[in-house]
Amino acid sequence: MDFDKFTFKEILENINQWIETDVINPEDIPSIELYMDQVTTFMDKELARTKRHPDDKILTKTMINNYSKNDLLPPSNKKKYSKDHIILLIYIYYMKNFLSISDIKTLLSPMTNRYFNDFRDDSTDKSSLSMSDIYAEIYTLEKKYTAKLKENIDEICDIADSEFKEASEYLKAFALVSMLSYDIYAKKQLIEHLLDSVTTESSDNSASKETKTKKKKPDKQAKPNE
Repeated sequence: MDFDKFTFKEILENINQWIETDVINPEDIPSIELYMDQVTTFMDKELARTKRHPDDKILTKTMINNYSKNDLLPPSNKKKYSKDHIILLIYIYYMKNFLSISDIKTLLSPMTNRYFNDFRDDSTDKSSLSMSDIYAEIYTLEKKYTAKLKENIDEICDIADSEFKEASEYLKAFALVSMLSYDIYAKKQLIEHLLDSVTTESSDNSASKETKTKKKKPDKQAKPNE
């Protein structure tokens, strides 16, 4: 992009359009099981606007197989994928842009164990929230947050414009990108620290339980004197 030809004003006019992302409505996720081809077609259609380039792939068969191999996604049921599979794939699609596979696994494993269809662990009340319920709540929160996100970006744009009012269009755009980049960096750091703290706490609890178990083992009784 030639920043001196594409004015900062034009950038501001396009921001509201650029920030609009496709978040799949809970009601649009099929309740019936789908074959892999149908899953990739559904995701490609629903998330088409998130592509940066026309030939970008939203989801492929190879990706789905890799997610299963890495225990991010439970196995299909006779080559069919449920609504819960699709919900997990949606989460993975968004998170893989800024989190590692291991971090995504750390975050989603409890979700899978507790709420994935009948694949819930024994400690879960089967009458509790389903993955569909959780996704619907998160969807509502995201819609509310989008409005605040727009306000925040508008504020950043105003700062970039006012601080470099007499400068070139490039410097205004550079200031905007720099502030947005720092925002992303800071939030990514926060997410990673949160996940690391959860992982560390989980490891400490496991080690503590193991130590207590060892302590509870009775000492071997001494043989009575003959």
